[in-house]
Amino acid sequence: MSLPRVGPFVGVSRDEIFTPEGGDRKLRMLLYGAYDAFGLIGSECNGVAILDEDNKQVLVDELGKADSGYHGPTRMQEAMFTGLRNASWEHIKDVINDSPRDRGVL
Repeated sequence: MSLPRVGPFVGVSRDEIFTPEGGDRKLRMLLYGAYDAFGLIGSECNGVAILDEDNKQVLVDELGKADSGYHGPTRMQEAMFTGLRNASWEHIKDVINDSPRDRGVL
């Protein structure tokens, strides 16, 4: 993949840092096509990831996961990214906490 990477997230087509409305911390949101698991690039691990930029930790990944991220983001993943980017902190927290890929309840 020729798109940039952020940590283990490969093929990053969108990367934004923002503070959601009503939030008290900066988030970084990525739209990515694959995940680098110690050198094994898995295009089956793709979607939207939300990182806590202040605490330097992953909050959730693989939101909107598709069968493969090899051919770039799906329309649904693009729409999810845009919707979350414009969502309130409360909505983003609900999405993170409802995901099986969350890294702890906020």
